[in-house]
Amino acid sequence: MKIRELMGILDDIAPFKDSEEWDNTGLLVGDLDDEATGILTTLDCAHVTVKEAVEKGANVIIAHHPLIFPKVSSITESGVGSIVRKLIKNDINLIAMHTNLDHQPHGVSHMIAEVLGYDQTEILIKHEYFYKKLRINIPKEDVEQLKQDLSAAGVGNQGDYSECFFEYPVKGQFRPNDEADPHIGTQGELEHVDEYIVEAIFEAAHEQQVIDALIEAHPYEEPAYDVLTLKKPSDKGLGVRFDYDDTLEALVDLIREKTGHDIVNVVNANTGRMNKVGIIGGSGMSYINEAFSQGVDVLVTGDVKYHEAYDAKLAGRNIIDVGHYMEVFMAEGLKLLVEDRIELPVHATSFTTNPFE
Repeated sequence: MKIRELMGILDDIAPFKDSEEWDNTGLLVGDLDDEATGILTTLDCAHVTVKEAVEKGANVIIAHHPLIFPKVSSITESGVGSIVRKLIKNDINLIAMHTNLDHQPHGVSHMIAEVLGYDQTEILIKHEYFYKKLRINIPKEDVEQLKQDLSAAGVGNQGDYSECFFEYPVKGQFRPNDEADPHIGTQGELEHVDEYIVEAIFEAAHEQQVIDALIEAHPYEEPAYDVLTLKKPSDKGLGVRFDYDDTLEALVDLIREKTGHDIVNVVNANTGRMNKVGIIGGSGMSYINEAFSQGVDVLVTGDVKYHEAYDAKLAGRNIIDVGHYMEVFMAEGLKLLVEDRIELPVHATSFTTNPFE
């Protein structure tokens, strides 16, 4: 399997287009035409990670946290550069799956919930999905050809379906002026035409290529069309929530028992039994308002600052700071997702990259 083919499979698991704009995901070091020999999944790519990949005969490392960010301006013998140099010397490809993996229904937060014994989760903060709808008038005899041409340009894809179009008959009229070169009708004369309106949706990012394809395919010199912006809740988003019927103290004990990790801090602002638990892997406090608006009784996340905790307690919000490193369980979770789709050996790292002791 070429790295290029592997990237296609990973894109199916967690589309790279779902990454935040500030993020740096995809193939960070390597060659798309390399032949993959094995895969190592990890939270961070460190010296020990590269050494482990070499020992396991894996020339692909898939890390959650990107090793290379825009602030990296040089690749030298120290810091991040030393790891990049080690990757290149050992001919190892490095792929980052960061916020694109965070935003999937079975992404990092779900993987943490599974470790706690809760595999029935739902997205905590759903993203709004913006898309475009094309509405165009076309002569009846040209409808089928237009649909074929637009479909080739990416129009009409809805979830697991393609070539999704709607059409209905209308009556059109126009008068070509003296400078026109009409497909139908005569200059200066009012023309009535049996037309159809064809409607379909497409990805907002593809608007210009869709319009270009439309103008190229349409028989009219001046096609009449509308592009509408629509939005709807997505099945993707940040974090997960699940039903829970116990106390905050019991949840703290459960996390310690199931993960084997120490908890950093607990904000116990509202005692009693809880019904909903929210998890945002990594740093989730900037989403605290959205999380609690979804009816959770406690938010499990990491990197909680003092003033954030203080404000949460005043607001009566329970917080469990499990640390950023709790995301490490994504290594095993991603391993399972990847090995289910390929025949290459896939390993989850056995080394810790936690900087805290």
